[in-house]
Amino acid sequence: MTAQTTLRLCHSGMDSRSLYAFEIFLSRVGPRTCEITGEEAADVAFIDIDNELGTYLLEGHRLLYPARPLIVSAQSPGRGDDPLTIEVTKPVGLAAFSAALEQVRRLLPPDDSARRLDAAALESADDIPDEMPIEALLGHVAPRPASADPVALLRQLEERMSTFYVGSMPDVNLDDPAARTAIFYAPELFLQGEIARALAHAREIQRPVRLEDRSGTALFLDPRHGLAYQARSTNALRALSQLPTRGMVNMARVEARDAPQLAGLDSRPLEALEWDVALWASRGRLPRGTDLDHPVRLHCWPNLTRLAVPPEAMRIAGLWSRGSFSLRDTVRALDVPQRYVFAFYSACHALGLVEQVATPAALAAARLDAGRSPVAAPPMRGLFKRILGKLLGARLGEAAPG
Repeated sequence: MTAQTTLRLCHSGMDSRSLYAFEIFLSRVGPRTCEITGEEAADVAFIDIDNELGTYLLEGHRLLYPARPLIVSAQSPGRGDDPLTIEVTKPVGLAAFSAALEQVRRLLPPDDSARRLDAAALESADDIPDEMPIEALLGHVAPRPASADPVALLRQLEERMSTFYVGSMPDVNLDDPAARTAIFYAPELFLQGEIARALAHAREIQRPVRLEDRSGTALFLDPRHGLAYQARSTNALRALSQLPTRGMVNMARVEARDAPQLAGLDSRPLEALEWDVALWASRGRLPRGTDLDHPVRLHCWPNLTRLAVPPEAMRIAGLWSRGSFSLRDTVRALDVPQRYVFAFYSACHALGLVEQVATPAALAAARLDAGRSPVAAPPMRGLFKRILGKLLGARLGEAAPG
């Protein structure tokens, strides 16, 4: 009998504890039956509809991937007649889940397996689920082979981690008006816009506010002290941030009855929340109305020691500090994926750190600077250097080729 190809399965909305339990469950389904992967490369998605964001996740995934089979778990199945949605009743047993996977195989295109990589050929860094926190990430990277290139492994790990913040949207032809529509999004329709409106209202009434949806409170925002309090896991907040939420999220003042819940939550700087939410909503796209050819001026550098650092952030910021490079020219000068540049711009724009200059003289200067030699990449340091030390047991300077 011909061996079955391993199914690539992505999850949505799981925190690290749930993910760990799910991985153990999958290991018992059968050897090489399925593996966890990122959502862009998945054959099938698994969604817990009873999760706090279950409805959003289901609708959003179907919107983004209309032809992908979905396995949905629920206490009471029977949510619809979508032929690509396979429902399993909780508690989900091995037999029921295996049967659902077999249904998925029958739904996939016949030639799909021939195009997929075998799981055994994947590098260790490619086995890292996109939604895992860094602490779990470090624990999932296998020891490197003696012949492995440490710098290449670091780059691979950096790319994998970057997907969490900038997505994996491919480059498009910026000279094609139809293709160019894919690189824009409307921040006001996402949680990013809800937070901006809530903060403006909170400053006006000089009181903290909370944001809630049908599952309850998601965030408490206190602009007087510059703090945010998350009532959702980071993965759940990321899932909420990636879907249009206009009309689904409500704002209310923080009342005395909210004190017990607030007391049990950790605070974080508001700018860090706004930065993360902008990156998650952007997924490598630009705010609608952004001009690709007007030079970008960086008013001040984002505090990258306290914020998530998108790929190539230092090099991009270095160009924009001159105020003479457009977005199009930044991509060309640095020779990096468009999503790196667009995501960094979107996050900086959300914090009011950048503006676009539209004068003819500035445009001429942008073209002149873009024709010069690309800016050299700064040496790798900070977070990824520390990660490399943990992974490889060596300092970057010792591991890098001479």
